[in-house]
Amino acid sequence: MKAFFTRFFTFNNWANKVIADFISANDIQDEQVLRIASHLAHAQRNWYFRVIGQQNDVPLWTPLQPSAIAAQLAENGTLWLSHLSELQDDDFHTKLAYKNMAGDPYLDNLADVLTHIVNHSTYHRGQIINLIRGLGMTPPGTDFILFARQIP
Repeated sequence: MKAFFTRFFTFNNWANKVIADFISANDIQDEQVLRIASHLAHAQRNWYFRVIGQQNDVPLWTPLQPSAIAAQLAENGTLWLSHLSELQDDDFHTKLAYKNMAGDPYLDNLADVLTHIVNHSTYHRGQIINLIRGLGMTPPGTDFILFARQIP
């Protein structure tokens, strides 16, 4: 499981960087694009601190500027890969106790939470890509298979 999640989060980091670089390179200031990209960065951060037992959630929809989005996504990626490197395969079956943003308590399997994080990210990158198309631009590709072809 460790190898799978390490590769899954490496993909997530790659796709986040592709999106963040595109936003910066094209000086995209669209409010919705920045709002969703900021949400992506905040959510990944919140989940990281939940997983390491230091939950201190930040508001999920606080907008960031493109440079801050890129920096936070990159930092998140580094933190996640570092944490994953410390886990053993059995750790992925442990239960994670946390509270959601409304304060409701949950107890979920760590592997399920990790899968959720990457799926959530993919969903929101898709929204960003759709918004970029609406701005009349051709968005970058962030599909897993594109990553797999570049980083076998």
